[in-house]
Amino acid sequence: MFPPIVEGLFVRGLSGRVTPLLRQQLRSEGLDLDRPLLPAYSLETWIRCVALTAKALHPGESDEVAWRMLGERMIDGYRDTLMGRALLGVMKLLGPWRMLSKAQHGFRTSNNYTEVRITETGPTEAEVWLNEPGMLRYFKQGVMLAMSRAAGGASTTVDVRVFDDHCVTYRVSWKDAAR
Repeated sequence: MFPPIVEGLFVRGLSGRVTPLLRQQLRSEGLDLDRPLLPAYSLETWIRCVALTAKALHPGESDEVAWRMLGERMIDGYRDTLMGRALLGVMKLLGPWRMLSKAQHGFRTSNNYTEVRITETGPTEAEVWLNEPGMLRYFKQGVMLAMSRAAGGASTTVDVRVFDDHCVTYRVSWKDAAR
């Protein structure tokens, strides 16, 4: 995982919400928020840190909802980074369909492993396959929901359709048929 995503969630998106205890727990998992961010974090470190944060900040929610909420929050924070401002500004011009068609590139700015396959199922609907392991499927659900909204997709929904331990397929739909 690359620094703009880590910064988007933990530094900007959760600004003021990371308690001293959570900060200490994150440090023990390899994410020290009191030091400059590393050039990259392992996928395992990222998963452990998101899991800790989901439980700490959303204890009354199911894991699925807590992880999705963090995905949405990450996009809110990412919008405040240099790379995020540029990317989200372009998305608004692209609209939801073209935003999805650029998903491979977009996800590759956050990590070096994501693969994406998009299948159009209607003028305002697509299936999106990602090679996301485990609970990260819900984090990426939140990311795609927030990104589709940022791209102008009115009444966007992102449903987890099919998954296994290594990949997931979502159904993404929106009201606005702008392409």
